Amino acid sequence: MPLKSPLHAVDASAVQSGVSMDRHLPKTPQWRQNLLRALITGVAAMGLGVALWQRPSQLDVVSVPQLAKVVAGEFRDELAVRARVEPIRSVLLDAAEAGRVEAVFVREGEWVEAQTPLYRLHSPEQEQLLMERSAEVAQQIANVSIQRSAQAASLAQSRRELAQLQASQQQAESEYERVAQLTGKGFMSVAALEQAQRQHSLATQLLKQAREDQRFEAEIRQRSLDEMARAVEGLQHGLELLERARERLTQLAPTAGRLSGFHLQVGASIRPGDRLGRIDDVTGGMQLRAQIDEYYLPRLEPGLTADSSSGALTLTQTLPQVQDGKVQVILQWPESVSPPSNLRPGQTLEARLQLSLPSPALVLPEGPGVQSQLYVRAGEQLVRRNVRLGRRAAGRVEVLAGLQPGDEVLISQPPSDAERLALP
Repeated sequence: MPLKSPLHAVDASAVQSGVSMDRHLPKTPQWRQNLLRALITGVAAMGLGVALWQRPSQLDVVSVPQLAKVVAGEFRDELAVRARVEPIRSVLLDAAEAGRVEAVFVREGEWVEAQTPLYRLHSPEQEQLLMERSAEVAQQIANVSIQRSAQAASLAQSRRELAQLQASQQQAESEYERVAQLTGKGFMSVAALEQAQRQHSLATQLLKQAREDQRFEAEIRQRSLDEMARAVEGLQHGLELLERARERLTQLAPTAGRLSGFHLQVGASIRPGDRLGRIDDVTGGMQLRAQIDEYYLPRLEPGLTADSSSGALTLTQTLPQVQDGKVQVILQWPESVSPPSNLRPGQTLEARLQLSLPSPALVLPEGPGVQSQLYVRAGEQLVRRNVRLGRRAAGRVEVLAGLQPGDEVLISQPPSDAERLALP
């Protein structure tokens, strides 16, 4: 086998290692390297700017923001209320009888004097009951009259019988005395005397028994008549009540004043206890009645003052009953001040009830977004922050901690509870 030359061996190893395939490239110019670095830096900056520009769009956006600034001012601890004017003295008109309205004599808002007819009812049931009771009373009176007549006849008969028995007793007594005298002189026998004595005793006993029987019968008849008389008296009393009830079918004004809430119409049916209206005695003074949220109930004390377009008032009473989350308070003018003469019952007035004296504080307008966690403006974003709030009154909130004067706060309802929100 022929041996290869050393040259041939070197070429073969070069081919196997790939050295023979390498070649020298020309060096990149400096200006091209600088341009490449500038392009890479610009693209990176553009990408970062796009990322930063797109970041707020990922936050929840407040579509219609309502912003307000925190200001250092005076916090007025007062409530704005709408009160209704009403008289201090008024009389309620409740139906006392049932029936159908037959006539109405007055109208809503009219001034009526005491005992003025207001309306008249018609009650067929009451008319029928009155007729039945009248017939019953007449029947019982007739029965009493019959019993009295029978008693008079019985007494007359008893008197006649008693007179006859008394005459018989007197005759028997005289006969006994005559026989006793003749027997003593020997003209009549002892047997005749004994017979006369027995006749006298019998006549005396019959007379005594008749008197007792007549007295007992008279007592029984009298008790019966007394009971019937009491029954008749009770029926007559019931008849008087029915007649009074019939009179009450015409309702009279219990006092003088102006009718309020009186809307009765002819043909309407009413029942006992139905509220028909009231009579306001405007000469007794006027007052205001207002409804306040039960949240303020612990602070509603008599003596608080209130300002209105009709002058200063004083809270005199807080009604304790809570209805629909509201309590009612009574506001009155001082005794030395007369209410305006143009006020009318049912009219409404605006008033501001002062719960405490004004004091310096940081204040913020009231709104649904003003809570213990609210959003404060930071550039084009809103950042959630924990704050401490105090009293709320008259549409303003007292800020105790967490905010500074000039901070701009979202007072409207935020779209979510995220840490950050975006402004439109």
